[in-house]
Amino acid sequence: MPGRILITGASGFLGAYCVETFARRGWDVVATGRNVDRYKQAVQAVSCDLLDPNQIPDLVKTARATHLLHLAWNDDPRDRWTAPSNLDWVSASLRLTRAFAQNGGERMIFAGSCAEYEWGHDRFIEDQTPVRPASLYGAAKAHCGQLLGQAAASLGISVAHTRLFFCYGHGEAEGRLLPDLLKGLEAGIDVPCTDGHQRRDYLYAGDIAMALALVAESEQSSPINICSGLAIRVRDLIETAAVLMERPHIPQFGAISRPAGDPDIIEGDASRLKALGFKPEFTLSKGVVDTLRRWREEPA
Repeated sequence: MPGRILITGASGFLGAYCVETFARRGWDVVATGRNVDRYKQAVQAVSCDLLDPNQIPDLVKTARATHLLHLAWNDDPRDRWTAPSNLDWVSASLRLTRAFAQNGGERMIFAGSCAEYEWGHDRFIEDQTPVRPASLYGAAKAHCGQLLGQAAASLGISVAHTRLFFCYGHGEAEGRLLPDLLKGLEAGIDVPCTDGHQRRDYLYAGDIAMALALVAESEQSSPINICSGLAIRVRDLIETAAVLMERPHIPQFGAISRPAGDPDIIEGDASRLKALGFKPEFTLSKGVVDTLRRWREEPA
């Protein structure tokens, strides 16, 4: 089954895990991003700015891929929820998919987000929970996924619209919970946190990469959650890292307030994903241990 796959956003946090996982499963990986030189697992690495329309035709012609995993997007923790560039990424994603289809592409996997859903529900279920995003980021992902799904038949390809929940691992940008926490733990500096009682559906990045591989290798076309199906307290993730680094006193719980409207729980239904044979390999503790190992061995 594995063919030749073009992975966009390969120089990003999750992209690195996907390049590694797909290559291990026998795929010929063409990695593209702004800095892809370090990916030895890829059969080909192509630097490309997807926001430049003139670079896309050469990219897909060079890649000669049967499959496309589209991860690239604005993921800057400072402004991703509100950045006008979300609109640019919708346009870039549609151009890329059309060019991919015109050059022999067969299947496209789009990385959407749980932010597409309406917040406030105890559990997010595909085709049941309303798609009513509260942010520009979520709206852009939702509309892009819907357009791709509607266009699939006309383009002559299949499209899988995945909705990724919460991810952790090595390589996240500063400004996010885990990298900032690890930096403080390593330095022995107090890390201000919320009370940590909000619950989120976390998966280790290696498990998310495996889930995306299973989707790519399937015929799944309906929207599909990429999640564990079981939310944990954010506090549990923080405490696990602090204990493993033998500095349990560093996190200062309750030192900062939770944002207004912050949901108490964000949990996905994983039934569709499990039907593809997905079973997480990493427990929370095992995932944090592997994150620490990579963090100490590899530059971010």
